[in-house]
Parts: sequence; C-alpha cells; structure tokens
Amino acid sequence: MRLAFLSPLPPAPTGIADYSAEVLALLAPRHSIDLFHAQEDVDPARLPASCPIHRADTFLERHSARPYDVAVYQLGNGGDHDFLYPLLERVPGLLVLHDLVLHHARARTFLASPAARAYAQAPWSDDLRRDAERDLTAYEAEVARSHPSQARRIVETQLGTVGDLLPFAYPLFGAPVAASRVTGVHNAFMAEAVAEEVTGARVALLPMPAVATPVDAAACRALRERWGFTDEHLVVGAFGLLTREKRIETLARAVARAAIGQPGLRLLLVGPVPDPAALARTLKELGIAERTVVTGRVPFGDLPAHLEAADVVVQLRYPTARETSAALLRALAQGRPTVISDLEHLADIPEDAVVRADVADEEGAVTRALLRLAARPEARLRLGRRAAAFVRARHAPEQAASAYEAALALARSA
Repeated sequence: MRLAFLSPLPPAPTGIADYSAEVLALLAPRHSIDLFHAQEDVDPARLPASCPIHRADTFLERHSARPYDVAVYQLGNGGDHDFLYPLLERVPGLLVLHDLVLHHARARTFLASPAARAYAQAPWSDDLRRDAERDLTAYEAEVARSHPSQARRIVETQLGTVGDLLPFAYPLFGAPVAASRVTGVHNAFMAEAVAEEVTGARVALLPMPAVATPVDAAACRALRERWGFTDEHLVVGAFGLLTREKRIETLARAVARAAIGQPGLRLLLVGPVPDPAALARTLKELGIAERTVVTGRVPFGDLPAHLEAADVVVQLRYPTARETSAALLRALAQGRPTVISDLEHLADIPEDAVVRADVADEEGAVTRALLRLAARPEARLRLGRRAAAFVRARHAPEQAASAYEAALALARSA
C-alpha cells in the first residue's frame, strides 16, 4: 500500500515519536510510506531511509494530487499532536489512539489565549467572559461533539473549579474516533471503551512492539560507577517523562521509608523533568537527595543500559489516560523486576510478572514491595524472567506488524 504516516517524529520529546520510529521500521519494508510532521527538526537517522519526510501542511495537496491508500495518524494527549485534528477529519484513515483521554490537549487548543486564561482565573467576571467568548464557544462546541447533553456543564466546571480530574472523566476521544475509518489501540480496556462510547466504531487491537536490547555488562557497571552506585546498593529506577502523574513523590517517599531498614537503597530517575526545582525540593525535604541520581532525558539508544543499571523498576501512574506505557514495556522486556500501579487497563500483564501496588495505599504498597525485593534477590530474578517472557509472548515485533497489516487492510476497505 501507499501510506501517509502523520505523527511527531524523533527527536520530538514525546514517547510517541520513539514509538513511531519503531513501527515505521516494521512497516517500511512492506509499504511505500510518506512521513508528515509539524516540528522544527527531524532526525532522519532514526527513520527508514525509504520514507520521504514532509511538512504536514503539504499533506492535503499531496493527497489530492495522488491519493494515499491509507492515512495513519498517531494521536496522543499532548500539544505535539494538535496538527493532526483538522487533517484526520479531512482524510479519514487509521487512527492510532495512544491515550484514551485527549481532553487536556484539546482544552489547551481553545483555552490558551490570554483572554481565556484571564477568565479561567476569575470565572465570576462578566467582562472577562465576554472577552473570552469566542474561545469558550469553540471549546464548548468541541466538548459537545463527544458529550452533547453535558457540554455547558462540563465547560463551566472545568473553568470554575480547582483540581485536575475532570478531563479524565470526559476524555473527548469521540470526535476523532468517529471521523476515522478504524481506530487502533494498545490494550483491551481502551478497545472496549472506544467501542462502547462511539457507535459503529471499528476498533483494532495493536500490540505495542517491545524487545530486549543486549547490554554490555561493562557499560552497565560503568554507568553505576559514574553515579556512585556499588554492588552493595540496590538501585530503584523510574523511567520516562517524570510528571506528577508518574507519582514520583510517592516513589520518593517510599524509598525514604524503605531506606530506614535498607540503607543501601538508591533512587535513579531517568527522563525529562518538567519542574526540576520542585523535584529537588521534594528530594531534599525527604532526606534522600544524597541517595538519588536524576539524569534528565537520555539518548534513546542509551535507555537499555540505564534500565539494566536499575535492580528494581517502579512505574506508577495516577490519574491515568489508560495508555499502554512504552517505558514500562521496555523495563519488562529487559527483565527488570517491576512494581506498577494496580490499574484495570494493565490487566493483561500476568500477576506473577510484576508487583502491583494498590492505588488506595500506593506509598505503603511500594514501600513493602521495595523491602521485600531488597531482601530477596531470588524473587527479583524470578520476577524479571517472567516479565521478559510476557513481553516476548505478547509484544513481539512480528505480532505488532501482523496487527498493523490487518488494521491497514480494514481501513483501506472501509
């Protein structure tokens, strides 16, 4: 097939750019693919040489001149994906929905203007509301496309209350799904939610590809030595964008508590930090700044060695957009014993392949897990082996490629 592939691409600071590079490596040998993006720079070394790279604002013209068999859209809950919305409605295709919740990004599209921001700070002001009326009306119209009978109430609540959970209750995925021929998702929970919410939606389950990467033991030792970690230390790692939703403060508190009984515990945080000053304050207040290493974003090719440098991985999430975490799958693929939040959309991971932390007592559950795993190296070994076996069985690249082929065929025939 001749495909248009529209997505953030490396080095865009989103995991979906990295995912796109991996998927393109699977699809490029089988199809003719043009890539479309809306960013300043693209790293062609991370992408198949056979795939021409274009600006997204040329897509409609190219499609009109010579129509693509299928347009593939990689959509997530972030500003890097804003350029996709007008295009996927003009040229329906295969929508790969990475996050069930899109409300945050869509709201920012309409509410980022100075007038809308001013009104959000003072929702009692009639004057400020009049100034922001155009943006508020557009936002309400967008909400109404997914939740028509509740749009006005949702908008008023979003603008007039303190807290950040409302968007998770009203995710706004309905419009892009309804506009698409087929919607691909990465877990069964999302598949069921999309099918239930959007009548007639064609949904395809696309396993996210993940493989173990061989890591030189000497390189791993060198990393640990650079950070001051010895064989006497048990290194607890967290990976990916270190946002508040990743529960980094909860993990830090758990490490601080567990370190009372296990003084050899160390914390390794690998990934971009949105608020470095706040993180530094938290680590200092908890008394674990001296036992913590924060690397920031590391080159994609260095991630496997950083994963191997951790003796235990903790990947928490709340609230959740029901996404399948690529960072989590990479940790499991590398055979790292891993603690995760006990969330419904992660039910496909076998019980004996991870340690699940009850979100109602997450700090306590993580603390107990760290103490147990620190004291039982044989349990860490078993857990890591089962994790790697799960990824080999359910997330092999061949399975991902086969699922994409079926979804592309369905989208072409729709």
